[in-house]
Amino acid sequence: MDDLIKRRYPEDLGEIRPRQTLDTGTPPVRQISARHPLKWLAAGWRDIWRAPASLLHGLFVTVVGLAILWYTWDQPWLAMAAISGFLLVGPALAVGVNELARRLEHGGRQGLGIGQCLAAIPALGGSLWLFAVLLAGLFIVWAGFMTLWIGVMNVGDLGVPANLGELLGAMLGSARGILSLIGVVVAGGVLALVAFAVGVVTVPAMLDRRVGVVDAIAISLKAFARNRVPMLVWAALITALFGLSVLTALIALIVVFPWLGFAMWHGYRDVVVADEGAEAG
Repeated sequence: MDDLIKRRYPEDLGEIRPRQTLDTGTPPVRQISARHPLKWLAAGWRDIWRAPASLLHGLFVTVVGLAILWYTWDQPWLAMAAISGFLLVGPALAVGVNELARRLEHGGRQGLGIGQCLAAIPALGGSLWLFAVLLAGLFIVWAGFMTLWIGVMNVGDLGVPANLGELLGAMLGSARGILSLIGVVVAGGVLALVAFAVGVVTVPAMLDRRVGVVDAIAISLKAFARNRVPMLVWAALITALFGLSVLTALIALIVVFPWLGFAMWHGYRDVVVADEGAEAG
């Protein structure tokens, strides 16, 4: 009995450890204004031309996106999910640009070529892949919901659309189609917001602090929670630039993707207080 009491109530108060929370287990974050995301974009734009290899990263993402769009064009449900899904998986795809931003911060002494851009993938190892799987899971949930929602809401109205263009035209031509599009936008916005909060600074935190995916996501959630309005502004800017890329048949993504990747790093630096050890490395 005495042993049980000692285990539950230690004699030395120094043995008591404080419970870990989002505040105690993560670095401090700054509170910023809604104008700060514009500063991140300005800094990111300068970085593109300091590290032009990042445009190759943007070109690769664009080519992959065009290939997916071409392959799924005659499967309009899948094409629609694939286009919108870019916003969900984008943070994981930006790892190479984030690595270039980290190297630029240290003067580019370790090189700024495409090889250095890709070096972050094996460096992060399983943490990066686990994060990618998490985002892919959100994408699968999104694609499944969108297909079921549009199908149920438009039974008998859409026929068999031949491609994405016909699907959108048919949906905009009926009241139920418009209602289903509104539902898709609302549900997609909620899911995208979850993905955004989970990933807004996750990859930069993993690169900078060499922490695991759970710790990096905790940092990201804390950054979002402490700066909701600026982060929502940042999310709106990302969505607007991605929408511009879609209007250009993804061609603008060659520049927009690395631009956002560099801005993402500056956002991390602006919000999360730097760790002296990580900053020195």
